[in-house]
Amino acid sequence: MFGWHYWQTFKQKNGIIVDWHGASVGFKGFTFDEITVSKPSQVSITAKNLSISLSQLTANNLDIYWQPNESEIALETIENPVDITTETLKQSDPDLSLISTIIYWLPKTIHINTLRLYEQNKAGLDLKVDISKQQEAIQLNLSTNTQEITQLSATLLFNQQALRIDIQNGLFKTSLNQFGLQNSNLVLPFTGWLSSHQLELTTPDKASISLEKANLSDDLILGSSNGNFNIQLKSNIPFDSNQLSAIATLTINKLNGIYKTSEIKSVTGDINIIIKDNQFTISTPVLNIQEVNMGFAFEKIKLVGSYLASFKAPNKGTVTWEKAQANIFSGLVFIEENKLNLAKLPQQFNLRLKQIQLKDIFKQYPSEGLAGDGAIDGVLPITLSKIKKKGETDLKFVIKNGKLVTINEGYLQFENSALKSYGQNNPNMKILTDIIKNFHYTKLQGAVDYANDIAKLKLNIQGSNLDVENSKAVNLNINLEENMTKLLMSLQLSDQISEPIRKRIEAYLKNKSSK
Repeated sequence: MFGWHYWQTFKQKNGIIVDWHGASVGFKGFTFDEITVSKPSQVSITAKNLSISLSQLTANNLDIYWQPNESEIALETIENPVDITTETLKQSDPDLSLISTIIYWLPKTIHINTLRLYEQNKAGLDLKVDISKQQEAIQLNLSTNTQEITQLSATLLFNQQALRIDIQNGLFKTSLNQFGLQNSNLVLPFTGWLSSHQLELTTPDKASISLEKANLSDDLILGSSNGNFNIQLKSNIPFDSNQLSAIATLTINKLNGIYKTSEIKSVTGDINIIIKDNQFTISTPVLNIQEVNMGFAFEKIKLVGSYLASFKAPNKGTVTWEKAQANIFSGLVFIEENKLNLAKLPQQFNLRLKQIQLKDIFKQYPSEGLAGDGAIDGVLPITLSKIKKKGETDLKFVIKNGKLVTINEGYLQFENSALKSYGQNNPNMKILTDIIKNFHYTKLQGAVDYANDIAKLKLNIQGSNLDVENSKAVNLNINLEENMTKLLMSLQLSDQISEPIRKRIEAYLKNKSSK
């Protein structure tokens, strides 16, 4: 009787309307074929096949329709955009002091087969709910009724002194088969607390994520991979993205992928994510990549740096790097320590080459009758700018006045049937063809330009052939021009590449030929 009187007082005080059909009372408590509890213009809760007693509550269906009173909020905002809005929020704050009373009157067990949440008549969550009560604690278990199974469990304790709900032994599990993800799984343990104004969550142990495949965009595909991460999150209630604060660390154990027509192998390392003041920072103390193959292979890549941007303009942030280097052709390429502001393009940075070995270039990409030895250093000034492509903004790379130079003497050997025939048919060129059969150079330097897929290389080579013209000094000038996109794709097609890369290259070439 006391409980019934309390319910009647609470209902009248808060303007709640109750309507039911098929009600009955027995030794096992109250049963309803259907019952609706509503607060007009705000929330309506409809339960079917509902059974209530002191020991349990069960329902086959529980539908919650929620709709904010927009006209009332708009009127208050116009009349007093600061004071009344603040007062409205204060009035809407839940009275957490009532939680202990609510927990006291809750049945020991609650089971709901289907709980559906509708916001402004749009279907949202569809859950199965199980709750068990032990004194001041509630064990909560939720799971989805959809193909993408998601499970959430936690122990909730009411902290009377702090007027908040403490969350213990939280565990979130889900299978991710949407947003381009396939056969992916997330396991997230967590603890935290919830008050009328704030939510805080943290992962006491590292959470884990694994995926079989992820088509994140037309350009980026991630393959089989797994990793661990932890999170610390703080959010105001009601939720305000401007006040969201979070810290996360993702440890990548192994990640493979494809970016456009480049294959990425075995990414490992840590990625830190910080969200604060409506900005995010993504940084890595060290990220290792075994190989990126884009026609020629960059190996043992090391990246140390960060990216800072606002949520309002996520692609207009600042890239800062302390280290960006890779091995190639037994030498090293690296970008000098620098930063780029993507909101203020065009900007320039330098790519440096050190000890690149000619013999490794000729070995990896052999050409009939061509051989050589020597080491090359260089610097390529790269200008990054924006272009409009099919109505979308893209990035464009240009190299102007790049420099290549040998650091020691070396040699070039070039002799094949076509060159030999050329010399025989053109006596004036026979000396030249004889010289380059075994040309020992004392100096090799070049100028590099690149724009719109076309690379231009101007070489100046000085040296002699000890067996020709009494070792007379020779000065050779050679101009080369190549479509790098097509060259790199042809190199990839001639190599052992994955089927997805092959299909992408073939589709690109087919598209180009049809234009």
